[in-house]
Amino acid sequence: MFRFFKRKKSPQVRVRISIEEQLMNLSRVGITLKKDIQMKDLLDRDIRAYEENPYIHLLISMGRERDSVENGNDAYPTNDVWCFDRECIEDHGDYVEKLKRMADMVESAISVTEIQDYVDIEAGEAWIAFNANGTNYRHSLPVRDDWMSLEVLTIFSELLAASGSDKRFFFSDIGNELLVVLIEKDQFYPLNHLLNVFIPSSPA
Repeated sequence: MFRFFKRKKSPQVRVRISIEEQLMNLSRVGITLKKDIQMKDLLDRDIRAYEENPYIHLLISMGRERDSVENGNDAYPTNDVWCFDRECIEDHGDYVEKLKRMADMVESAISVTEIQDYVDIEAGEAWIAFNANGTNYRHSLPVRDDWMSLEVLTIFSELLAASGSDKRFFFSDIGNELLVVLIEKDQFYPLNHLLNVFIPSSPA
């Protein structure tokens, strides 16, 4: 009499990827650190956490505003990534602050000046206005409590397309935080091969 045994499934082995290798792979899709940024300026967690959960923790750390980065008034380690609490729009000036960060990110393709906003949560009214490459723009935005509208990313991706740039904004909703990357559109699939969490902000 033959006895059949089910083959036990081998436990999945979590692949650890060094931070150095992660940075190298991210650089291949256009995500790089600014000059003179040190590893100590990035790390919020134990090295093991970054290596056992590759790319996600590193990108979050790369995208956050940091007091430890001393580069003039620039507190971000890169202009290719942005990570922030999306519940950040409460009053006038809040969209101005966010658009200034986006202006820094797109400055190689678009000159953004004269940034203004209006925010009235109770009245359900919000708009942004700015000048981009010599043209004035004004956009009304949907209001959902104090959450920043994702339409802002769409607006700037479309401006990038109109300027002839191949770069676009892609994002991932990671709870209350939003993780945003700015890369060339043909690098979207290679990026998602590394970390399949991002979606386009615009079809353009």
